[in-house]
Amino acid sequence: MYNIAVIGGGCMGLASALEIQKLLKNNVQVTIFAEKFTPDTTSDIAAGLWEPYLLGETEPENLIRWGKGTYDYLTQLWQEGKAKEAGICLQPCINLNEEASEETPVWLPITLGYSKLTPGHLKSLNEQYKWNFNVGYSFITFTWEGAIFLPYLMKIFSENGGKTVQRRIEHFNELSNYDVIVNCTGLASRDLLNDLDVTPIRGQIRRVKAPWQYSSFLIDHKNEGSCYIIANTHSVVLGGTKQKSFDTTLSDADSDRFLNHLNRFIPSLKDAEVVKNVVGLRPYRSKVRLEEEFLKTPDGKTLKVVHNYGHGGSGLSLSVGCGQHAAELVVKMLRVDKNKL
Repeated sequence: MYNIAVIGGGCMGLASALEIQKLLKNNVQVTIFAEKFTPDTTSDIAAGLWEPYLLGETEPENLIRWGKGTYDYLTQLWQEGKAKEAGICLQPCINLNEEASEETPVWLPITLGYSKLTPGHLKSLNEQYKWNFNVGYSFITFTWEGAIFLPYLMKIFSENGGKTVQRRIEHFNELSNYDVIVNCTGLASRDLLNDLDVTPIRGQIRRVKAPWQYSSFLIDHKNEGSCYIIANTHSVVLGGTKQKSFDTTLSDADSDRFLNHLNRFIPSLKDAEVVKNVVGLRPYRSKVRLEEEFLKTPDGKTLKVVHNYGHGGSGLSLSVGCGQHAAELVVKMLRVDKNKL
């Protein structure tokens, strides 16, 4: 029986723990250590749109692999009739940009359907919304609320025999009795590893009740940043911001900026009942770190560690795919004889 420790109770830690259980079946005991679990994690705040976002220089081939792993998982749940309990909605999304860029994301072919908007379509949208979009594309994607999805994953994890311990881990040495440690600490990797490449990207959103909204829009402004409308199961998310900051206080200036744009785009949102306003910090890194590492304790013991953090604004979008990759690395490390290291 292998004993695996996962640090981090957000979507990445939960997805990694579940994938380890799948691969090793009855031969593993997985324990998740975290300061916070659902409903108190950053993942619970997330709008949950599947769209790789804020990933720095992460290699396209990895982005595609991890993104597809998650998209395929969501598609399977949707096809099996588990969408409601997992908080999943299949819906169209339109991305509109005032910049005249011709580039389209490498991940678009992963989706069930996509197309680049024609000049005629853009002209029609500009006339309808009184905007000046120069490029855009539409695609079929999923939204799934972290506040529903995380309890869904936690239930499966517990039913598989998984354990949770609410505790802050200050150093990997505290878990030296585990066969492998999986680090999914996100922004906390700044302290745990002194990895200052991990930077908080502040995101402020407003949730409103708008049951008439069945599609999502992502809008990039030339001079004023981006804003979005993301339809979830029980509410619609309006946002947002992407500022390098540790500040989690609400800003009226930020909400005024994106609400003015979005209310202009879809006026009916202006009078929608407000559910709540929240701020979260995305764990941005110049590139996602998903790799194995061997560390030595002060007494000379070897620790086997798999790192899985730095997913920017794509924690939910890449969670299952990255969890699958992390689980494969765990199995690989279990085969390495510690005595030979």
